[in-house]
Order: sequence, then structure tokens, then C-alpha cells
Amino acid sequence: SRSLLISATGTGKTVLAALDVKQNSSKRLLFVVHRLNIARKSLVEFRKVFGESVKMGVYSSGDTMDTSADFIFSTIQTINKDAHLKKFRPDHFDYVIIDETHRAGAATYRKIIDYFQPKFLLGMTTLERTDGFDIFSLFNHSVAYEIRLQKALEADLLVSFHYFGISELTVEGQTISDKSEFNSLVRSQRIDHIISKLLEYGTDTGEPRGLIFCSRVDEARTLSQEFNDRGFKTRSVSGSDPEEYREESIQLIQS
Repeated sequence: SRSLLISATGTGKTVLAALDVKQNSSKRLLFVVHRLNIARKSLVEFRKVFGESVKMGVYSSGDTMDTSADFIFSTIQTINKDAHLKKFRPDHFDYVIIDETHRAGAATYRKIIDYFQPKFLLGMTTLERTDGFDIFSLFNHSVAYEIRLQKALEADLLVSFHYFGISELTVEGQTISDKSEFNSLVRSQRIDHIISKLLEYGTDTGEPRGLIFCSRVDEARTLSQEFNDRGFKTRSVSGSDPEEYREESIQLIQS
């Protein structure tokens, strides 16, 4: 009645899930994600499998809120609220998919899992949770399919990559790391250090493109501005930014 799909990022777990829904001849689907842009993209992937044979819709604040669609793609922030959750009977969906199931220990996700009574519940994840929550027991220790990063690389499903570990900067005998005070995190010496390593290890073309993960939102904003002042094209993006801004940022880095 429930099972896990453990799949490395980029190996097509959404398509695999769509194929399983089709094989099961499921009539009503709920697909739960944590971001609106992921809900929209998941719908596009399902459309490739089902075509126009199924009515699909996104159910999320700031988007369509159509409850009549057969396949509904919703954000956890919307569907876990009683005003939306209670619009559906517990047995309304015969197939429920929880994306990024390693988040399922959170109360919002457990509320969804405990409320709905589908014929089948599929949890999709790229990794096991590391905060002590056992997602395996939640899915009866059933793993439907598993492909980890190493096997995905061996099967040529993903592009191979090189990983370089770069030491942090030491200033006046003090190592500046993510746990340092804000002023140390954004000081000129550290920014210059990051840029020098970025250019050294980045790309053969000298035009690196990528992501910088910061420990704080204000650090991300300041670093972005400092990088821009040095001639780089960067944006600071966080969960507090509007969905449209985040989606636009994704499009910019892909273009």
C-alpha cells in the first residue's frame, strides 16, 4: 500500500512515478511538492506520459485552485491547511505521491499522510533523512526502486564530475568559516579568496556558472552585491522571495 522510490537527482524519478501511475490505471492522483515551480514542472512531465487523456491542474495559492482535476499537483504549504485539505475526502485520491519524502517527518507532511487513504502511497527521495527521523518505517520498509549517484554515473544517466575541496581563508590566525561572525563572512579578503578559487577551478572558458549556498540570508544578499560590484552577474535567492522572482532566477542561470 506504500513504498519508497530512492533516486539520485537527475535520474528521472518523476517520469518513473508517472509511468507507475499509468501502469496502475489510477484515476485520481495527488502529487505533493514543496515549491510551486516544482509542481508546475512535475505536471509537465506527467503530461508527456498521459498527453491530454487526463485533466491535470496545479492546486496552490497564487495559482489555479481547481479541485475538479483528476491529477492535482499541490504545494505542501497549501494542501496541509484545513480549508483546502477538507475539500477532499480521505479516499478521494487512489494514488498519492509525496516528493522529497525525507521531509516527511515534519508535521505538515505527516498531516497529509495521516489524512489521505489512497490505494497506494509513493514517497520519492534522493537521500535518507539525517535528523533521526526514520522514513523507512513510515513506508513499511518497502523500497520499490533505488538508484544512487554512483550507479547512475556508471549507467551514464548523469554527467560525470570532478569535486574539489577548497580550504577556507585564514586571516590573522583565524579561520573564516560558515560559523564565523557576519562581518568576517563578507569581508573583502574572503570574497577575493572565493573568486580566486572560482576562477582557478571553475571552467576552461573562464565563465563559471553555478550556485553559492550561504549559511544566512543576509550573507547571501551581501555576497551577491559584492560579486556584482566585481563584475559578476549574480542574484541572491531565498525562500522569502516571491515565486516569480525565484523562477526568473532559475531561467537566468539556465539561459
